[in-house]
Amino acid sequence: MTADALLRRSLLRRILCLGLGASSGWPQFCSAADNVGSGAEAVTDDDVLVVGSGIAGLCAAISAKESGEERVRILEKGPLIGGHSLYSSGSIAAVAPERAAANSGRLGFVDSVEAFVADALAAGGGFGNRAILTRIARESADALDWLEDMGVRFGAPFQAHSGLKPRSFSMRGNSAGRSYVLALATRARSLGIPIEMRCRVVSIARTKSADARWFATVQTRRGEQRCRARKIVLATGGFTANVERRRAILPMLSADIGTTANPDGSVWEGADGDGIDLACRVGGVFLTGFGLQLLPYWGGRLLDYAGGDIYVDAEGRRFVNEALPWTPIAEKIFRLPDKAFWVITDRQSVKGATLGLKLLNGAVRRADTIEGMALAMDVPVETLAKTLADYNAAARRGYDPLTGKRTFTQTIDRPPYYFGREHIYVHTTLDGIATDEHARVLDKAGASIPGLYAAGELAGGIFGRDRLGGAGLANCIVMGRVAGRRDGN
Repeated sequence: MTADALLRRSLLRRILCLGLGASSGWPQFCSAADNVGSGAEAVTDDDVLVVGSGIAGLCAAISAKESGEERVRILEKGPLIGGHSLYSSGSIAAVAPERAAANSGRLGFVDSVEAFVADALAAGGGFGNRAILTRIARESADALDWLEDMGVRFGAPFQAHSGLKPRSFSMRGNSAGRSYVLALATRARSLGIPIEMRCRVVSIARTKSADARWFATVQTRRGEQRCRARKIVLATGGFTANVERRRAILPMLSADIGTTANPDGSVWEGADGDGIDLACRVGGVFLTGFGLQLLPYWGGRLLDYAGGDIYVDAEGRRFVNEALPWTPIAEKIFRLPDKAFWVITDRQSVKGATLGLKLLNGAVRRADTIEGMALAMDVPVETLAKTLADYNAAARRGYDPLTGKRTFTQTIDRPPYYFGREHIYVHTTLDGIATDEHARVLDKAGASIPGLYAAGELAGGIFGRDRLGGAGLANCIVMGRVAGRRDGN
């Protein structure tokens, strides 16, 4: 196991580990109808039951409690809280012109809800859900304020990779996802919200009586139990770890291609899509045709903003506009002979928290000269030198005729150079359960299923065929809060 993997595993265990467990495959449990009326009486009785403890689930539970719900509970099937949010670099796309005011001249634009939605639709090929995107944009600034009330501190806006505009905010350090999870978990604890680990919900069902309630059948370390609630929020994430389901979308995504949350298979991975099964078995609709998002993450890439690095092929030549959305970048990567490339930056760029780890395990190396870097990369010196010279000239002009790139934060000409081999990973599933702008789960007729909500990556079709950079966490926070909010949300 690499030093990177060992350190990541140790850190997660030390901070968040609450037990042991495992999950794999695309589980097929008994139908909800098989469990109604069977087994013992419910052992818990809640107003809101949240399934999943990632950022969407934590936000839903806290929002429910803050809006007046008394009995709120979170069930997490895994051994640690946070879901994929733990591994996020923390970019949150937000329409926050007041926050950006001091930087408006440097940014070159003033953001708006309409601009956010237009960019999100453009990134998704025009297939996103305009109503949900509008709500995310409209409530995104308040989401930042809400997190700041929990102790999170944001820096100046920047353009995240695939972000199209400099509207993203993050805590410094490039591992802000973990900080958000810890802040939210602390808030949940202060509100008295229990988070029960290694509790896997295997079916849900709703009674048809006048005082209709939801029942959840849960597998725990102590055996099976039933939970009752007036409202259920599903926030179990997508299915990036389910090889069978993702290969149905892209056959080349075999088991040897890792996820950004578990690149080398060394940590627990729970994104198997079981929440989709839960919703579908009670009438929810699984939206398909949007696919999934691939991105380079755990190799040579050190930056989470556009304009400070370049990608070159095995010959030392650039092959893509590095500021494009991830899906067209991934398509270019898959056309390379070995589906791998080099990422290069220099000492001017603002590198994330992974720098030390990547230098330690050799994923990233340093060189004081272009010649030394070319030798280590095994590419022609003349080719690499010309690539950098052409790019730096384009950066000074503000336009690259080779790729059409217009997003630059610097030239790349101040040693030492940082470079590393990079590969593609499965990052996000864009297919998922149909919901509306109130986070309600919809049936085949487009009607909401009473008392059933979904938020986060589980909800599908929001972004279309690609996701605007920084909008994933914005979706989790905003729609998580909406899903949990009491009556009327």
